[in-house]
Amino acid sequence: MSPVLKIAVFMLLLVLCACVPGSHTAKSEMRRQAEVHHKMAVAHISGNEITAALRELLIAVEQDPQNSSIQVLLAQTYQRKKAYALAEKHYLLALELSVDEPRYQHNFASLYLDMQQWDKAISYFDLAANNLLFDDAHVSITGKAYAYYKNNDLSAALKYANEALEIVPRYASASFLKSEIYEAMGDFDQQEINLHRTVNLAPQSMRARYKLALLMAQNNSLDEAKEQIEIILEFAPTSEIGYQAKKLLESFPAP
Repeated sequence: MSPVLKIAVFMLLLVLCACVPGSHTAKSEMRRQAEVHHKMAVAHISGNEITAALRELLIAVEQDPQNSSIQVLLAQTYQRKKAYALAEKHYLLALELSVDEPRYQHNFASLYLDMQQWDKAISYFDLAANNLLFDDAHVSITGKAYAYYKNNDLSAALKYANEALEIVPRYASASFLKSEIYEAMGDFDQQEINLHRTVNLAPQSMRARYKLALLMAQNNSLDEAKEQIEIILEFAPTSEIGYQAKKLLESFPAP
């Protein structure tokens, strides 16, 4: 190799070596900027500013498309905007990037609940629930029970609601779901038992209190119904449940 060619090759190698750190630095800066936009999106979501959050996430995902946390938050944001096809796309990307993270599987299942695709919801809740590293398997099992309930498979729904309660006996959401299942079955005694249990476990559950007031009213136990209504009107008077409770109270015969 001639001396001139050697010098040219040496200079080319210097240029290539110089480019690599610069490229790496640029990528690091892009990831850093993406994280800034990601954090801003989280802040917007905390303030219920969903459109502003979406703007930040679209920038973030362009800067760091391999970040599964950004992908899943973008999916959740699209879900809240009811853009279900876009939400599905980004959930799938998040799962590919995270090697089937169970929290993402659970959230993906919730999307299929919104889309009323019960079989797909059951499938993803099942994947999450069976992951041995998932801390909240009982939540996914309850989600699976709810999907069976919405799909009118009441025996399967009851089975999985009970399974969730075997794992976490004080999980109020599973008790409330059992009350809904028993109501659909026409077993109002068990409905009442599970509504009382729900209210005891989660006194803040105005929905459970309202359903209990309705049931008590149907049983002509008006004093017990009024007790639940009064609590609702004290703590949630302007909510939808509050308005319904007030209307129910007004339907009672005058003392």
